[in-house]
Amino acid sequence: MKKIKLKIAGLLLLLLSYNGISGQSINTDKNIEHISLKGNSVFPEGIITLPNNDILVGGFGDGSIQRIDKDNKVSFFSEPGQNGMVIAVGFHLDVKNNRLWVANFNFKTESGNPGSQFKVFDYTTGKLLKTIPEKFIEGTFFNEVTMDSDGKVFVSDTFGPHIWSTSFESANASTFVTNDLLKNPEQPFGLNGLTITPDRKFLIASVMNRTIKGGGRLVRIDLANKKVTPIELKNDNAVDSFSGSDGMFFHKGQLIIVNVYSSSGAIFTANFNKDFSEATLQIKDKYQSVYDRPTASTIRNGKFYTVNSQLNHIIDDKDGKMNTPPVLPFQVVSVPLKDLLK
Repeated sequence: MKKIKLKIAGLLLLLLSYNGISGQSINTDKNIEHISLKGNSVFPEGIITLPNNDILVGGFGDGSIQRIDKDNKVSFFSEPGQNGMVIAVGFHLDVKNNRLWVANFNFKTESGNPGSQFKVFDYTTGKLLKTIPEKFIEGTFFNEVTMDSDGKVFVSDTFGPHIWSTSFESANASTFVTNDLLKNPEQPFGLNGLTITPDRKFLIASVMNRTIKGGGRLVRIDLANKKVTPIELKNDNAVDSFSGSDGMFFHKGQLIIVNVYSSSGAIFTANFNKDFSEATLQIKDKYQSVYDRPTASTIRNGKFYTVNSQLNHIIDDKDGKMNTPPVLPFQVVSVPLKDLLK
């Protein structure tokens, strides 16, 4: 616990004092787009595509939510520090109700402890609709967010082996499931990626082994009985390079994954058997060179958009970049989806 507090304190100090440098190199491949974001301390983490094809990007470093329109013009959906946002992590869209769910994390709440809550916006107007709960839930690190068919929202807790749940009608959040399969006993940050299967029967969660190549896990949670079981991973080469998922989502029945140990393959896919108890992993490395500590991706008009978070400059990934300035401007990179998934 002492080590975790020291890391948190160091990260907070860096976020408060960081000034940054500029001069990001640009790949000349005409199929690759780089979109520059606003601000010198964004450290973009989450990304999602709205029904009108605007893209939203969340700032881990400044709590902003930035909008990328169809012409790649960038503006603020929610400015840094606005709407009580501190650290924007995972996103989820409730398209039926025009709602954007955001995991809002704070390394240092009023009590001095880390904590989390949800922010719920009307994504058509940008209006903040609700904060759940009003006070941060201490000791939690809400990360990736998903929702079932009934409007029940789930979020992974990176500080513990818990998945929390709530709904728009609720005033609070509660633990949906706790299980030792959802933690990494060797590292302070464990549970991360979370999504729901296309048949809406299971949650798929991922446990990180963030600073080591390999050792990542995918886990299946049965929504009917809350039973947690490990998913058998196949394809040894990819399994040995998989350190766990950050952002992940299903696309045409296939799970697309951002690998947290990106140097061993940033983008993976997983193809499952019928009951989601087995998954064959594949590394999709055609555009490996364009990624700089990516954390999440989305799709728009046949292109695959990924945030280059550069979080290894403020979170120790054991690659020597901790406490060094990131390359500016922070960027979202897009590549042709069909080429990536070949």
